[in-house]
Amino acid sequence: MPRKAFVADLQEAVGSTTSARLSNLKAGDEDGTITFTYNLGTDYAEQVTIQALVPDVSDYPSDHQFLIFSTSENASIVDKALEKVSGSLVGTKIATMLAKVSRALDKAVTESPSNPVNLSHDPMDIDEEEPEYSDGEDDDVESTGAWSPRSPRHGSTIRGTPRYGKRHTRNESSMATHCRIRSDLRAAKGAGFKVGHLGALLDDGQASLVSISCRIAKLGISDEAMQAWHLDRRQYLIFLIHYTAGYMPLEVLTAKEASHSRGTVEMRVGVSDRYKPSYAQAITAFSQIPKKEDDLKLGNSATTSTRNDDPSKEDGFHGLFNDGPLNELLNERLFILLRSRLSLGIGWGGAEDFYNDCQGRTITNADALDSKYWNEAPPKTANALPQLVLSDHLTELTPPSLGHSFPLLGMQFVLRHLVRCTEFCLVCHCKVEADFEALKPYVCSKPLCLYQYMTLGFGPSIEYEILTQPYVVDLLISFCYASAKGGRLRDFPVGMALTVPPPRVLIASDSQSTGLFGRLRNRRTLPAEFAPVTGLDGTSPGTSAKSLVGAQTVCAEASRKPYKVNFDRTNMEILFSDATLEDPLRTGDWIVLDVPGVFPEEGKLHCRVIETACFPTVRLGPPVNQSGGTTAAFAQHFMGTPRAPELTPAATPPCSSSIPAAFTIYNQHFDELSEVDRRESICMLLETLPNVKQMREYLRGRKSSLDLEGWVDRVSPAARGVLRWIIASNRSCIVQVDDLDGKEKGLGSSLGKPEQRVHGMGQWMQFRFAQGAPDKEQRFVNSVREATERLHLKYPTIFAWHGSSLQNWHGIVREGLHFEETLHGRAFGDGCYHAMDSQTSSNYSTIQQHGAHLNGGWPHSQLKILSALALNEIVNAPKEFVSKTPYLVVSQLDWIQARYLFVKCNVGDMVNHQDTIPAQVYEQDPAYTPRGDNNDRIIMPITAVSKSRRPSVKGIKTGNKKTKILSRGDEEMAQRLEDDAASVVTDMEDSAILLSDTEESDENREVDNGKGRIPADLTAKKAVEVPKSDFLPGLLDQSTLPLLEAPVYATPMATQALQRELASTLKAQSTQPAHELGWYINPELINNIYQWIIELHSFEVDLPLANDLKAKGLKSVVMEIRFGKDYPHSPPFVRVIRPRFVSFMAGGGGHVTAGGALCMELLTNSGWSAVSPIESVLLQVRLAISSTDPKPARLESGPVRDYGVGEAVEAYLRACVAHGWKVPEDFHAFNAPARGTFHY
Repeated sequence: MPRKAFVADLQEAVGSTTSARLSNLKAGDEDGTITFTYNLGTDYAEQVTIQALVPDVSDYPSDHQFLIFSTSENASIVDKALEKVSGSLVGTKIATMLAKVSRALDKAVTESPSNPVNLSHDPMDIDEEEPEYSDGEDDDVESTGAWSPRSPRHGSTIRGTPRYGKRHTRNESSMATHCRIRSDLRAAKGAGFKVGHLGALLDDGQASLVSISCRIAKLGISDEAMQAWHLDRRQYLIFLIHYTAGYMPLEVLTAKEASHSRGTVEMRVGVSDRYKPSYAQAITAFSQIPKKEDDLKLGNSATTSTRNDDPSKEDGFHGLFNDGPLNELLNERLFILLRSRLSLGIGWGGAEDFYNDCQGRTITNADALDSKYWNEAPPKTANALPQLVLSDHLTELTPPSLGHSFPLLGMQFVLRHLVRCTEFCLVCHCKVEADFEALKPYVCSKPLCLYQYMTLGFGPSIEYEILTQPYVVDLLISFCYASAKGGRLRDFPVGMALTVPPPRVLIASDSQSTGLFGRLRNRRTLPAEFAPVTGLDGTSPGTSAKSLVGAQTVCAEASRKPYKVNFDRTNMEILFSDATLEDPLRTGDWIVLDVPGVFPEEGKLHCRVIETACFPTVRLGPPVNQSGGTTAAFAQHFMGTPRAPELTPAATPPCSSSIPAAFTIYNQHFDELSEVDRRESICMLLETLPNVKQMREYLRGRKSSLDLEGWVDRVSPAARGVLRWIIASNRSCIVQVDDLDGKEKGLGSSLGKPEQRVHGMGQWMQFRFAQGAPDKEQRFVNSVREATERLHLKYPTIFAWHGSSLQNWHGIVREGLHFEETLHGRAFGDGCYHAMDSQTSSNYSTIQQHGAHLNGGWPHSQLKILSALALNEIVNAPKEFVSKTPYLVVSQLDWIQARYLFVKCNVGDMVNHQDTIPAQVYEQDPAYTPRGDNNDRIIMPITAVSKSRRPSVKGIKTGNKKTKILSRGDEEMAQRLEDDAASVVTDMEDSAILLSDTEESDENREVDNGKGRIPADLTAKKAVEVPKSDFLPGLLDQSTLPLLEAPVYATPMATQALQRELASTLKAQSTQPAHELGWYINPELINNIYQWIIELHSFEVDLPLANDLKAKGLKSVVMEIRFGKDYPHSPPFVRVIRPRFVSFMAGGGGHVTAGGALCMELLTNSGWSAVSPIESVLLQVRLAISSTDPKPARLESGPVRDYGVGEAVEAYLRACVAHGWKVPEDFHAFNAPARGTFHY
């Protein structure tokens, strides 16, 4: 079997490794992983740790892939060498893989002129002529059969098409492939996206990746949606494509069967602070470790390892709130939809409708298409969406000469289903026909979609909600528990195939049990003939009385009698006394274990069956008790002091640590229970759940799949199903505003939104309704619009308080308020009652119906909610209310919408929340302004209402201080300017792949520039002639330039490196035409090796910058480069001297700050690489200034002026602080004149 072969080969390799530098070879923490260390040699003290991963072990040992990367930091040459060799590892055995990797790393280390960890050049090419290590198998046999997804080396067999996906010699076919790659990526770049690549894409690498990305701020997503989807406008949305068999263009992918395309291309969607992930992050994103039952027995431990999937972490590549459905849609349907579009000439909507209508039918045998497939209606929000989101590459008037770009089409499809995700069903992905606009996506009304959404986990991940909004999850669970325990729960998770303990388990408790279950036992007992078995301690769980359930239910309960066993709590085993009995248990079953007399305060124990092979002995997992869950301390406490049982005559006497017990299996279908039993069952299941802190810690510690399903010994399937129902059935979008103690209590990070806090309610924890149930929200918006037009309202709405007991909030959150039942009297008429002061409503929130006492609600709640009240938004038409004094009684339910939820928490060490006045204030009707804790008027943030409904905002007077308020236009402009300033320059390797279409035989040749090797096509003369430049070198007068003071420092390392760089740069300048190079260094002006003067010139004629230079009679942009004493370990300081540019804040671009310094991460310690030659730095600086993304660089109007030295230093430091970039340690050594007053 493949897994056995993998394990055997690994064991053989461990004992036979011959490489002196390879050590510590062993299996990794996850299935299919191998880890080992590589010694960089005697000259270097450091070692690097390398991990090799086989994503699908079932393909081993012939059709598998090895994803290999280093987990050590600052090992750039190792990472690049591994990327280079990864393409040759497909289908190789472990020994062969290790030999190839060892040889590649040996060659990289041998050829490195300096420390390979810090000063590495680009890795070597693996000589294709070099004989490779062979294990006796022919690795590259030409296949004459049809293409197979299990043969990733086989390329396309389409006549007239280059053989993509197969390693080539450097011939015309290889050049055509390179040309097509550049064409496809340029198309994406030209459409406004950032392009990146990882691995040996141009070298036919079989494990190469392409990333297409854009900043979230450019997608036209509303602020409310960004908050609901947990997105940051500064992040990048990334579409990641993994080519497992080399690059393949659109025609090849769509010509194959969809399953074959899925075998050669994999896709993922995520977000990151950078425009592309690192190689290790990309590999992690595509790693799908198969779950083995032994690997899932994790107990309650939560490791501290980090995960890229964790959206609560700021850095790295992680998923979206709906990345599960989106990734599935991409990998399952994208190729089919593209083939339909290419064959039938229809749009995205038509292709999707055709797929849903004609599943299982191919295009060739489909009937004549209905006209509906060509008539796609524009999206409802088309006017609000940017062209970037609405563009369609296939409908361009002038298609690319080499064919359409699959990366671009894939990214456009991603935008369609992300930005417009609320228009599509999460399960079937069909258009949802609705008259309202939702803030979060949901499922359509098809029964199958509803079933898959609730039962199979399709749709948004509940785990994502636990990670991003843990206290919202705590809130929802607490409300559901209170509603069930108080007898108010009306809707249940039916149709989810939940199996729970039979009803007798809920009531068959010891005589001392208290609470709701104990009270129910007294009023709900079974007839004598169906009474539960007498307790093992001699007591009866109940007395005979008339049953409150039907005969059918009674008979069903009688058929599920408890099993008597002996329980060994030390080894967590149960022993059946009758060995002839047929085993009633299966591995994976859950049982409820009753051990009378042992820790009765802990309640019944819930355990998972983990082994039945030794029946009549059955092994159980860790115990889960309803009162406190399972913890290591409880398990040790429970299993550590066994009670000596009284021996009774039996065929098989129990062992010394065994005690009598009884258990019942989770074998009752939840849907068959009565309403009373359903509520009891839900309470019991919620009591077995861990608290949100434990669930979040578990998810953050997961190294494979991010789901609670893997916590098999802690969370039962029934409890997980109820949890999913609670979260998924809530269609309101609730946002966590507050943290406990200013940060997540016990969770270690801040996830709240304090800027959205209502001032005047410091004693309450706050949550905000970003949107109620979508249909009800739309009815409310329509009511506000109608009343405003009819009554000419200055203030369309008012706010008021509503209090209710905890049992009611589960229904209120989902359905809104109603007055179908009279719970507290209606002295002032029928309707929903509201008060203008919070104290009045707070009094009603503490009243319990029917005398029920909730004993603190859900036992495991971190919030420990005591009471709750809502701040509701109401249509401002008090004359039409049923009553307006002393309460506002509103009978029009569509006039009411909850906006804030306030909860009183019983947390002992909880301090007052920081009750500050919001920066932007929502102006309320002075006649109806709610009052808070101290009977003072509350102050509400502008975010209390949706952005589309916000009126003009004004400053307010608070004591001697006036709160400054931005207009909506000013706010949007500030956000755009912030986005512009946050642009990230494209890496040199990603820019280089787009620069040249010259397909000469030596296009991939590398040349030495004196320090490291760079692609020859960056230095070789281009074949295409361009107009000569009007730039004339040698005319610059240095005496007119304001320069940094001459350096007074020097180090041997920096001096030698700069001498090599200057010689290499001047040599490149002398061998290339000036108009193609674009920069000039006058060697006569370099009086100090640490200070260079550069002129950038010959900009593209269609750039606004070129026109501005021409209008001012200038031929170049003059720049100064200052090197520090730690060069090349620290980056140079680069600034513009002349002329002055338009700043970001004034609408400029080109990555030039207001002080003239370059705003580039590359020029800080956060983005600098010690192996970057100055040639590449100049290239990237020129590309940055020439960039029109997000705005083109422009020169300021008026006479030509120079930047001052001091303002450049200030601007550089300010940019580093703003972006969190690390300032070089030697930056302080740049002596600048005394700082003056500058305008930024």
